[in-house]
Amino acid sequence: MTIEFSCSHCNKVLKTSDDKAGRRAKCPQCGEPILVPATDPSAPMDDGFDGFDQLESGTPVPEDQSFLAEGPVREEDSFLAERPVREEDSFLSGNQMDCPMCGESIPADSKRCQHCGETLQKGEWVPRKIKIGEVFSRTWEVYKANLGSIIGIHIIAYVLYAVGATAVFMVLGAIAFAGALVLAQADPGLMIAGLIAIYILAILLVYSIVFYLMLGVMNYLLKLVKNEYPGIGEIFSGGPFLGRMVLCSIVFILAYSAGLICLIIPGLIVVCMFWPYAYLLIDRDLPGIDAFTESRKVTDGNKLTMFLIYLIMTGITMVPYVLMLATMTGMQQPGGQASALGLLILFGFVALFYLLLIPFSMLLNTVSYAEMTNQ
Repeated sequence: MTIEFSCSHCNKVLKTSDDKAGRRAKCPQCGEPILVPATDPSAPMDDGFDGFDQLESGTPVPEDQSFLAEGPVREEDSFLAERPVREEDSFLSGNQMDCPMCGESIPADSKRCQHCGETLQKGEWVPRKIKIGEVFSRTWEVYKANLGSIIGIHIIAYVLYAVGATAVFMVLGAIAFAGALVLAQADPGLMIAGLIAIYILAILLVYSIVFYLMLGVMNYLLKLVKNEYPGIGEIFSGGPFLGRMVLCSIVFILAYSAGLICLIIPGLIVVCMFWPYAYLLIDRDLPGIDAFTESRKVTDGNKLTMFLIYLIMTGITMVPYVLMLATMTGMQQPGGQASALGLLILFGFVALFYLLLIPFSMLLNTVSYAEMTNQ
């Protein structure tokens, strides 16, 4: 049975089990000491007048048991004494707590509410080693259960990227054209420098759009994997992390490129070691350098597993290319013919394949991160 009552200091509604009745506790909101009320107010209570009944009946009462006994009452023995409630004696410290999201009673050491899925503890995680089968299995289950929303969020991202990139090139193209008309006759060298600057600006803006939408999709998928029921609006949640994402991505690409130059293998190690940096940015809101530091901890013991996962996905990605190559080779053989409809069906299959595969690959990365961080 559960007792529900309000704190006499801050009026917060509290709940606890009936075996805590009569115990002192600290209010989780204001920290003031409170007394858990009895479950049944009509139940007989010890009011301290048993001695008075005995006096009326003529039964002698030992002086040390009489409520009329003279002598000071020690402060620590008084029920009115205001004593601090030890943390370990509080009914809120050991067993249960209220979920801050839904208010349901849950174990105090819970990392996630089993009722609404709210993540409660975001402190230090203890990274764990993952298994390929478990990662693919969890990814497939989430993918099947949320196929429409997962593909939908990616399609929205593609459309927004197309619109944003087109707008950038149109605006900067118009500026470049107008500048060229003005500077062509005055100073050709200045015109060329201006065009180069506008081109670099266009590339930066386009990639900023890419990273912004990518962060939104990653945030959506991460909340989906953690059962937090995200909305489509999550696609616009990447703003607070965009600057760090751009800088971290530049560092990551430079390190990866340098590793490839050094006989390829170091580049693969860089990828398998630092790839979760973007998830750590959005999940833990870390500074850029800390995101790389934590990535090393998260991927410790998992680099080979991630390499094998990437190898499997690379093989799956090559399937359409092999199919297209086989089809084109057949067309070049003597007597080989291919109708326009057949080619259209082939290209349609390839487009559908990647429409399904790209969201699955991104979800696979998200699940891998969640598994490594015990989420």
